[in-house]
Amino acid sequence: MLMQTPPAMTDNQRAVLGALLALPDQQRLELSMGLGLSAQTIMRAVLPLIDNGVLLERTEPAAGRGKPARSLRFAPGTLATLGISIASDHIRVSCCDLAGAELFTAKRASDYQTAAAQLADLDALIAAVMAGLPDSAVLVGAGVSVQGYLLDGGKRIMARVDPAGWAAVDLAARLGDQLGLPVRLMNDGKTLATSLIRTAPETDFLCLHLGTGIGGGLVSNGNLVGGVNGNAGEIGQFFPQGPDRPVEQAFQRAAAVPDWSGWPGITALPAADQKRLAAWLDRAGAMIGDVLAQALALLDFQAAYICSRMPADLLQALVGRIDVMPLGQDLAGAGPDQTNPPPAVHACHVPNHANLACRMAAEAFLSPTAPC
Repeated sequence: MLMQTPPAMTDNQRAVLGALLALPDQQRLELSMGLGLSAQTIMRAVLPLIDNGVLLERTEPAAGRGKPARSLRFAPGTLATLGISIASDHIRVSCCDLAGAELFTAKRASDYQTAAAQLADLDALIAAVMAGLPDSAVLVGAGVSVQGYLLDGGKRIMARVDPAGWAAVDLAARLGDQLGLPVRLMNDGKTLATSLIRTAPETDFLCLHLGTGIGGGLVSNGNLVGGVNGNAGEIGQFFPQGPDRPVEQAFQRAAAVPDWSGWPGITALPAADQKRLAAWLDRAGAMIGDVLAQALALLDFQAAYICSRMPADLLQALVGRIDVMPLGQDLAGAGPDQTNPPPAVHACHVPNHANLACRMAAEAFLSPTAPC
């Protein structure tokens, strides 16, 4: 299925590429100083990437006498990754270049009942995306974000749809054989946590994903915590089952909307619906605050990111109602200066997990020896 063969790249070339993706238009001297590599090493790494069209070189106007400086940047639409999102109500397959620009995407929504039906749709969507890619795109990896729990060290999943059917499928190996690419598989909570590592101001944080179910992911000292099978940080287990569980469908019922398409905004809802929604948000915020306080005692994080595809104003209204008791606050005689500050709670609107899976695959390509 591949259109072109992924290029063989040295560690130094990956380091150069990663540096230019993080900060475009650097000169060779800047790369040398930033990466701690000699000028000759940078030259050996850069020239093949220019020749292969992966890097673009631009001549900068000279400030004075002497040769004009030349800067480098990633060539858009060249090296790319495939991102796959598998949920109980939809499957999306996207292709993004290493800079994050979306090149092509395809989605199918359905009330899935079996793993076989999801796999058939997944195959059709992959074929559609591959057929729609520009000729310049060369795939270097694939990332998969799934809804459920990982088995066998992350090779298989136990999904909410047809757990037994999915558990019988080695999804990573199946996709690897199909695509001829390295495949990284994570559940949706870990995918979210991984996507925030480079941008979050905190180095120790928890992601709570509110979707058709509740998932989570944990980052400690800037690294994703996987656990023996890749399920560490799944604090969704702390929430009781029942109608008060803060999943997307419960928020939709409270807002009296069937789905998020055409969402008018909280303030545009009828007064009775706003009142009912506000009461639900109060209860949901209190429940999430209690669960985060339990998790804080176990995981000791600086911040919690509440992630969902719910509308941003609704998500922000929920986050504004979440209070987390810091450790030690309930001790008699303890003053504010004797306890740790409560963790910050952030809203994180995530409409597209497939693009996050693209980023996951890009990170794996640029740092293949980094821990999952």
